[in-house]
Amino acid sequence: MSFTLHRAVVASLCISLFLGCTPTGPGGAVSSGSDDLGDSSLPPEAIPNSGSDIIDISSDSPGPRVETIVDASATEATANPTDDDASGGSSGEDEMSDGSPDAVPGPPFDAGEGGVCPTRLGPGDLSVTELMIESVAGTGDHGEWIEITSSRACALNLHGLHAEAPAGSKVHIVDIDDDTWIPAFGTFVIADSTDPAFNHSLPGLVLAWTGQPGDVLRNKGATVTLEANGLLVTSVTYPALKLTVGRSWAFPADCTPDHLSDWMSWQISTASWFPAFFGTPNAPNSDVHCPDSFQGNGDE
Repeated sequence: MSFTLHRAVVASLCISLFLGCTPTGPGGAVSSGSDDLGDSSLPPEAIPNSGSDIIDISSDSPGPRVETIVDASATEATANPTDDDASGGSSGEDEMSDGSPDAVPGPPFDAGEGGVCPTRLGPGDLSVTELMIESVAGTGDHGEWIEITSSRACALNLHGLHAEAPAGSKVHIVDIDDDTWIPAFGTFVIADSTDPAFNHSLPGLVLAWTGQPGDVLRNKGATVTLEANGLLVTSVTYPALKLTVGRSWAFPADCTPDHLSDWMSWQISTASWFPAFFGTPNAPNSDVHCPDSFQGNGDE
């Protein structure tokens, strides 16, 4: 039978059990018999490791026997590791530097399986996939818009995006200076106006060109450019398309992205999001289909 006791308890226990042991000297050693009584007058603070040394005494042999002398605090730390010790140790700074959710503000929605994009908005991350060039006939058309789709399988922050669309002698722009998130493969719209009375109640995330309400998209063709962090993200140059008032031109959802620049693949929308207006703003362009000549040859 083994007992693990502090030195002070050992002394009193030895006396009561007639073991004849007495703790001696500042070294903390124990001797048997009564010849060497040691200096028991030393105050606790004069004894090294006072109150922290543990003596393991076995009753298997006659008289007391010193088995081990260890530091109690070290034993307790080993036997009861803290949460930080069990995980290899961590601090607030480590959690911030290893990409914890507290390190960078995330989107205001569940990012889903793809999580948050690990890199900033850059080249190829966005594409223009739908154009409402003529919402009403004549001048003063304030219901035009373009749809932009993300190619990233993660929640993407549009912070830093700069868009330009020339219209005559003017250049209309959009600058996103705040955190603005879209989900994986998400979309947003840039319109002449954010006012539902002008844009015919566009759904989803709607941004507006400067000087709204405007008449930005030229009917006879123009170029729209998107940049971020000084790099070109994407651009679209549309020709003088055969326009139908109140209907958008859309890149079909079942077409492969390598056909985006081929206007033979784009189709006039057939689905209506608002009475008398046709298109699928901020929704998949599944109402139109890729022409047969483009089917299955995306890698050719």
